[in-house]
Amino acid sequence: MEKIVWKPEYSVGVERLDRQHQRIIKVINTLIAKPGIFIRSASIADALSELTSYVSEHFLLEEQLLEENNYPNLIDHVKRHTEYGEQIANFYLKKIENNKNVPRQLLNYLSEWWVGHILHEDMKYKSFFKDKGIR
Repeated sequence: MEKIVWKPEYSVGVERLDRQHQRIIKVINTLIAKPGIFIRSASIADALSELTSYVSEHFLLEEQLLEENNYPNLIDHVKRHTEYGEQIANFYLKKIENNKNVPRQLLNYLSEWWVGHILHEDMKYKSFFKDKGIR
């Protein structure tokens, strides 16, 4: 599996959010580069826990900025975040059941979800924040 390469078109125009997106991608790339980390089930839990913790911080900041600025599509955006959390919870359950496919499925999901979310969902608020002067 190939690492995610940060591209200028991934920028949402808000420095704090871009930095967080880059950090999340860096963690995902670390997991991609070290597939052997998933040999022990505890490693899966540790990796998911670290990523989930940071993603929660990111979602909180993003949702707070959207709410404070009366973003019209806030409910839909929060729904996407909730769906992500539910899917990650499903990966935890699969890990507990010792499903050997979790690592590949997890990496595929993380890569596809984050790139897709940034390019499709987060880009919807890019011009909104720009118009508000939020950088």
